[in-house]
Amino acid sequence: MSDKNYTYLIEEIEKLKFHNQTLLTLLGNLQPDAMENTTIHETVILFDLSKSDLRGLKDLIINYDHNRFAFEQKALLINPVFSKDNLLFIVNSFVSSEILTTFGNEILNDYEVKTE
Repeated sequence: MSDKNYTYLIEEIEKLKFHNQTLLTLLGNLQPDAMENTTIHETVILFDLSKSDLRGLKDLIINYDHNRFAFEQKALLINPVFSKDNLLFIVNSFVSSEILTTFGNEILNDYEVKTE
């Protein structure tokens, strides 16, 4: 593949990502209630997550040991976008999608109880 074709494909992928994010933002503005239960698929688009990001986060969620600080630090090592608020949003998206529900609810409960 030539550099020109490669560059063209990268540009097209970036356009698609932008349009997906714009569409989700528009839907969120039109129906804010619908964005309260964001699916993991929508979250992947919002945060532009890779397969390795998701695998790493999934493993981190499954192996959660109730140490919130370590959980947040390990998540940041996977991807800097995994700040505390974003991390909780993503964990909630797993739960909303009925994926890792037990593990996700355990994490969300720890944060809910300890933030009060």
